[in-house]
Amino acid sequence: MSARDEALVRIVELAREHGLTHADLRAALEPRAEARRPARQGVIGRVFAWLGGVLVLAGVFVLIGTLWDGMGVPERVVATLGTGLAALTLAYLASLYPGRERLVTPLFLLAVLTEPVGIVVVLEELSSGGNETLGVLAVAGVMALQCALFLVRVKRSAVVFAALCFGSAAVSAALVLVGIEEELNVVLVGTSLFLTTLGVARSEHAPIAPFWFFVSSGLVLGGWFALVEDGPLELSELALVAGCIWASTVLRSRTLLATGTIAFLVYVGWFSGRHFADSIGWPLLLILLGGLMMGAGTAAMRIHRRYIKPAA
Repeated sequence: MSARDEALVRIVELAREHGLTHADLRAALEPRAEARRPARQGVIGRVFAWLGGVLVLAGVFVLIGTLWDGMGVPERVVATLGTGLAALTLAYLASLYPGRERLVTPLFLLAVLTEPVGIVVVLEELSSGGNETLGVLAVAGVMALQCALFLVRVKRSAVVFAALCFGSAAVSAALVLVGIEEELNVVLVGTSLFLTTLGVARSEHAPIAPFWFFVSSGLVLGGWFALVEDGPLELSELALVAGCIWASTVLRSRTLLATGTIAFLVYVGWFSGRHFADSIGWPLLLILLGGLMMGAGTAAMRIHRRYIKPAA
């Protein structure tokens, strides 16, 4: 008996010993083809799921918009809040079945887009005027709480994203109600968002962190500038910008580096135009500012290569 025949006999013995079937052996002998097929099917499935979700969203909104004027209050509540709650329920049920998980995100997005409208309709019918900020707090607070509870069961980045949106709106409304001025309100909301994003960046939802780093740092820098403009602490904006660039090296965040660099150039341009626009040296200052911008761009690239890029 040849070595090939001996190998085949040994393979048959092992297959019978371990209860392997023809399908098992075929899958073991053709791993590449079997591995590629699920990947292609997964991509196609996700594409069709998203297209289907977009079509459902478009259809729901077009239908509601077309019939809105002829609807009574109960019909409007059912069309908005009812649709949202039904979509949220379906999203939860889809998360329980592995074959339906790709439907969770589209259904959840439908829920968070329609439910706030339904809550507003309910508040308008049950209230007789009052503080609009309190209404914003009620809507954003309810939606943030719902997203937090849904996140306990469904660990999706879309749920975290929605929770941050509604949560920041609720915090801002609450600060308005307690009498916090607008500029400080922006700084506090931006700071809370930044701290929350730090936690998100260290979790499985890290892909959404760059967007929220951009939003939170922009709120903090813009709000602080509005707070200290024309005051003795005006130059502290530069310290805050430097802190943003330093944080980009610690957190290895390209977003914070870009935000800090842009904020630095905008502040220097605003400061020079505000204090030196009418002087004779204005043209020279423009040249100096241009050189400073090029230097800042070079510095940003060096920071990126030395402190951020190696971790990417």
